Amino acid sequence: MTYNPDDKASVGSSGSTSQPAPSRPTEDPMPSTSDFVKKLYKMLEDPSFQSVVCWGPLGDCFVVKDMNEFTKSILPRMFKHSNFASFVRQLNKYDFHKVKNTDDNQFGEHSWTFRHPDFHADRRDALENIKRKVPAQRKSTANSGSGSLPSGSTDNSSGNSSSANPYASHSASASNSYSGGGAYAPSGSSATAGSYLNGGGRSPSPNHLTAEIHRLQQEGEDLKGRIRNLERNYESVLVEMVGFQRGMAQQDGLMQSLISYFLGSESGE
Repeated sequence: MTYNPDDKASVGSSGSTSQPAPSRPTEDPMPSTSDFVKKLYKMLEDPSFQSVVCWGPLGDCFVVKDMNEFTKSILPRMFKHSNFASFVRQLNKYDFHKVKNTDDNQFGEHSWTFRHPDFHADRRDALENIKRKVPAQRKSTANSGSGSLPSGSTDNSSGNSSSANPYASHSASASNSYSGGGAYAPSGSSATAGSYLNGGGRSPSPNHLTAEIHRLQQEGEDLKGRIRNLERNYESVLVEMVGFQRGMAQQDGLMQSLISYFLGSESGE
């Protein structure tokens, strides 16, 4: 067999292309979600934890069978703390809900069951739908901010100057704070202010707001007057009750005197 140097080059080049690439560790196909949800799912996949925490019979919930053992051994290992109440609060922040135990619960009356509509044993792809809940205060702030932006953005896109209505932004914010974000629309308000408070999006003028404030102040004074009248009536009722009690006491004294008198007369005879 003759040796050809060209064969060596061809073997080297073909060998370099045919050699398998070094093996890499298989990446976990966990979808994009929070670290807490990932740890929660991995915890339930660990067979060494099955005696303490596991998926429910249908795979649509998970069950903490032994809270004490879970708090002592699993929480520190998976979540770096040993506070079960903190773990439950974290679940609530991601919209997990505790399931009430039934009489036929196979895990015992002291188990804890939690469920989320997108947390299933065979639905890894749904984990990305589990989001941390936005606090109510942030929601209301975002809603009020988005409600006050369209008028300004429309003006800018059309090239109109915002100075055409210098009171628009001020009156809109004042109306939002005054009306409680549209939750309170007092009766008898003007058409413009009423339409704005009911979500019409029209900004009332400062004169309308001032008139509405004066009207509410007047209603407050009327209520104070009615309360004072009720207090006076209550005092009058109390005076009458005291007088009635005194009259009853006098009648009782008179009856006692009459009884004593008759008893004395009978004994004297």
